Amino acid sequence: MILLLVAHADDTEFFAGGTVAKFAGEGWDIFEVIATDNQRGSFDLDSQALIKQSEDEALAAAKILGKKDVIFLRYPDGNLRDYPLNELREKFIKLIRKLKPRIVFTFDPWAPFEPHPDHQMVMQAAVEAACFAQNPKFNPEHFSEGLKPHMVAELYYFAKANVHANTFMDITKYIDKKIDALCAHDSQMKLTIDEMKMALQANNIAPKTAKSLDRDNYRGVIELMARLYAEGIGRKAGCKYAEEFRHEIAGGEIVAAVKEMGLE
Repeated sequence: MILLLVAHADDTEFFAGGTVAKFAGEGWDIFEVIATDNQRGSFDLDSQALIKQSEDEALAAAKILGKKDVIFLRYPDGNLRDYPLNELREKFIKLIRKLKPRIVFTFDPWAPFEPHPDHQMVMQAAVEAACFAQNPKFNPEHFSEGLKPHMVAELYYFAKANVHANTFMDITKYIDKKIDALCAHDSQMKLTIDEMKMALQANNIAPKTAKSLDRDNYRGVIELMARLYAEGIGRKAGCKYAEEFRHEIAGGEIVAAVKEMGLE
């Protein structure tokens, strides 16, 4: 089983959409936890309407990629830092003990240049939850509900600037699903176009291109961006399209030493 711990409804699709589709195609059960309610993911939509719409979009994207279920924690978008880190960590630990994933995907807390406070909170809570879920001294109140300690065997970390990446996933066969899933997030893709136009205008770059960007016809731009990004990683991986991660296994040094000694 695979557990995705993310901040917003479209995070998985941007960073790991092709990889999730690949794992789903191999028969893995995949659950996603979205920490915030996405109420600030638009310049024009009413916040309460946006919460419902973004959840519907997340479920549509999940269906495209093959996720089994999506869990919404519904913390206020952009304000996750207003809540105690250990509160979020406890929720993640509880879900790890309940779902018993072999693999957890989340943001890399050691990657640079991550400005979003929601991402920062999720990455820290997630890495601590994966570290402590097997320790019965952390949140022992869970055991009265029939839950037991659980060790996460593998972690895949993604990042905007994944300078510590050590693993590449060939997503050539899944790039179309990644793009379809991104475009299922209609509200967020429109916001992406809005922000792209604002960035070009703020820097007085490519005024004709900025003027031509149409938030109601975003697929061509989103597809181009997704393909160019995946192509860049693919060149490092030796394939057409790829996604990159920092991959860790539980007890990495111990496992390596045991393998080297040939112990059974």
